[in-house]
Amino acid sequence: MLKGKYLRAAICTTIALWLVAGALYALNAFERVENALYRALYQHVSPVDTRIVIVGIDEDSIAALGQWPWPRSLMAEVLEKLAEGGALAIGVDVEYDTPSRDSEEDNSLIMAVEKAGNVAMPVRGMFNYKTAIVSNGYIQAEGLVVPIEQLRPARLGHVNTLLDDDDAVRRALLNLSHEGVVYPSLAYALYDISREHLGLPEIDDAIPLDDSGCYYIEYTGRSGWYHPLSFSDVYENKVPSSYFRNKIVLIGMYAHGVARDWHFTAIDGDFATTGVEIHANMLQQMLEGNYLRDMHPLSDFALFFLFSFAAAVVFIYCRPRPGLIALVALLAANAGVVFLLIRAGIVVQMSYTPLFCALAYFAVMIWHYTQTRANEARVRGTFGRYMAPPVIKKILDEGEENLKLGGQRRYVSVLFVDIRGFTSMSEGMSPEEVVHILNEYLDLVASCIHRHGGTLDKFIGDAAMAIWNAPYDTEDHTLAAVRAALDMQREAAPLEQKLSEKYGQSVRFGIGINSGEVIIGNIGASFRMDYTAIGDTVNTAARLESSANPGQILISRAAADLISGSGIALNPLGKIKVKGKNEEIEVFETSVEFKTD
Repeated sequence: MLKGKYLRAAICTTIALWLVAGALYALNAFERVENALYRALYQHVSPVDTRIVIVGIDEDSIAALGQWPWPRSLMAEVLEKLAEGGALAIGVDVEYDTPSRDSEEDNSLIMAVEKAGNVAMPVRGMFNYKTAIVSNGYIQAEGLVVPIEQLRPARLGHVNTLLDDDDAVRRALLNLSHEGVVYPSLAYALYDISREHLGLPEIDDAIPLDDSGCYYIEYTGRSGWYHPLSFSDVYENKVPSSYFRNKIVLIGMYAHGVARDWHFTAIDGDFATTGVEIHANMLQQMLEGNYLRDMHPLSDFALFFLFSFAAAVVFIYCRPRPGLIALVALLAANAGVVFLLIRAGIVVQMSYTPLFCALAYFAVMIWHYTQTRANEARVRGTFGRYMAPPVIKKILDEGEENLKLGGQRRYVSVLFVDIRGFTSMSEGMSPEEVVHILNEYLDLVASCIHRHGGTLDKFIGDAAMAIWNAPYDTEDHTLAAVRAALDMQREAAPLEQKLSEKYGQSVRFGIGINSGEVIIGNIGASFRMDYTAIGDTVNTAARLESSANPGQILISRAAADLISGSGIALNPLGKIKVKGKNEEIEVFETSVEFKTD
């Protein structure tokens, strides 16, 4: 468990991540990701409602009936055919906002609209969706494109499409207001005209609207799914009038050279859809009564906070590997909640919670990595001077917490080694030569200790102290200490020969080895500690080294008993009196001159 400054650092990191996530949310930084998820998870194709029919002004119609714009009498004749056929409602997505040069053309269209009695004509509001003024739940249009005055007694429905930043149409405007007059959408007007005949309810309060009076369009299908009839086929009676009985008919542009309202939709991001098909999708959504609604901002925040807080708590107290398992579990749980919300038709932000969880996990990974590297550096700094690299690696692999530092009782073998004759020989040398030769000897000593798994405790002038079986258990630690001593003697021979030839003096090692219990750990002041051992076992080993002659290895009885049967030749020397001990000590001698294993 984290404590102190580490816990504070973790909490500060979590708060920083919350601020980052909040900033990204405010900037809508993941709009593209959210849009892609919305398209994949909320938009699903479904069968086209056969009660909806589109009559398209397409290329074939223009080729058959002449260049656009056509005489308005053509539209009047088609409206008459649809009305005679028993169409429930007719929506015209073609603007007739200026009078024709031929007033008879206008009159024919006006009469056809009046005779049908169920025609909705288009109006188009002039406003900027992002900066529009909203009043009483309606977007206020700055201007309005309306049909000629004689057509205004017909039902009017606005045909505005709302484009998101990526130019896709995801939301629809239910009503539009201009100078106090409210205009429903063309789809809404058609629904209202045919509602009673179809036995459908009023939907004013059924559609979940946002603050600007918009709602999500739940699309039926992709571009062309409504399979529009060609306007010319209807005009030329290739489609019988009876086909339109009890149908809701939309008339709109499909010719690419003429139609200007092609848009990408939330369900079909690869192909543009003409505006009249978007109105058909809106109408089918009203007929079916399927609506998506935004999750309340407080609920959305609560969901994010719940998972992000859980992630923060878990990751603060978890190491990377269990933290990864927790991350997967949190992401799975969040996905489950999102799935239930999707099934309920509730639109929720989906990327920010997984993003926070992932960032929190990687932040913890980075934090743990830096802490691990710092601990490794500290362990190497603390123990690298004493121990062989394999021992250091074992400490790092098993964890420093396994070291019971600060003082523990252990049974160890202790070796002291001193260079006999070095002090007298150094009197005739320069300081540089003294240091160079001393370093050669001590490097040899350290190499032999590390090779046999010992811990180099300290250098004391031209002497050294080493410990076996600490801080980790060492198999046959006394035997390892003796073998290290034998290697010191053996490998020092060439160096002794060179010094004898150069300076006429001989220097040799005197070594003492003892085994027994010690108190070992980090010992010293709070600002300066050494990993060392203290106790009578250490003092006895030091006294044996002091009593050893040049080239002699003295071993205590306790140590000798531990290597019996090992093949190491021991020469009993009986009991000797050593400084600081009242009782004599039974000692043994070994050397490379003796037969060894």
